[in-house]
Amino acid sequence: MELRHTACPPWRITDDLAAYTLAQLPFPGVFGVFYQSDRPTKYALEKKWIESSREKTGNASDLELLQKTFDRMK
Repeated sequence: MELRHTACPPWRITDDLAAYTLAQLPFPGVFGVFYQSDRPTKYALEKKWIESSREKTGNASDLELLQKTFDRMK
């Protein structure tokens, strides 16, 4: 990893340990250290979870799912 002291850092850190190491350098340090990770967002994971749940229930509506839950409580 090559360090360049510029106003806009050209490197991208994909390893969290390397990002923390850069952030802890002594004064003047490195400005603009960002940790970048390619992984699904929270909303993408929730959407996938909802779609898989819908497939398991036969694309039932919210009301039908709620009714099934209440029926199990009887």
